[in-house]
Amino acid sequence: MRVTAIAATDDAKAALRAALRARRAALAPADVARGSASLTEALLGHPAWSAARSIAAFVGVRGEPDTWALLHDAWSRGVEVWLPWVRGDALAFVRTVDRAQLVPGCFGLLEPAPGTEPPRALAEVAPPLVLVPGLGFGRDGARIGFGRGYYDRALGPLRDRADVLRLGVAFRTFVDPIEGPIPMDAHDVPMHALLTDAGVLACS
Repeated sequence: MRVTAIAATDDAKAALRAALRARRAALAPADVARGSASLTEALLGHPAWSAARSIAAFVGVRGEPDTWALLHDAWSRGVEVWLPWVRGDALAFVRTVDRAQLVPGCFGLLEPAPGTEPPRALAEVAPPLVLVPGLGFGRDGARIGFGRGYYDRALGPLRDRADVLRLGVAFRTFVDPIEGPIPMDAHDVPMHALLTDAGVLACS
């Protein structure tokens, strides 16, 4: 019975991922740009953004919210900006100071060039604000990614840290999506809040 239940959950997650990926791929570039501008404005005016002197973030690609304006704002203010660096099954983070340090990496992502800075575990850096990408989120803090578990493993050691704000980033139509609820397993790390084009939403 236990094996059947796990398999059913895996099948449901795979179907949900496929549906969310397809809908995201169909987004018009103009809609992505408008949503990203609203999302950026919401975070730039939020106290958690202005107070953080160190952040972990990501470069949005393939229909994800565009995070360039946020990154440039942080770099211009001298904030430590840690960006993900993927090798094998590990997700580490590298401190960056500008866009020129980024090169094409795994899965079509932009990541810090090798040798830029030593990669470090997210738990070692423990920035007060972590921007977390995902295919979809729930208002209860649930998140679904691409299924490789990188962020859950990276965030796991920080699960009980109240001083590290986990902020899921997505357009509002990918929060409690029409395709179905976001399932949560015991190893999944929930978000504290969500950043969307409708503003910053606290998770219940």
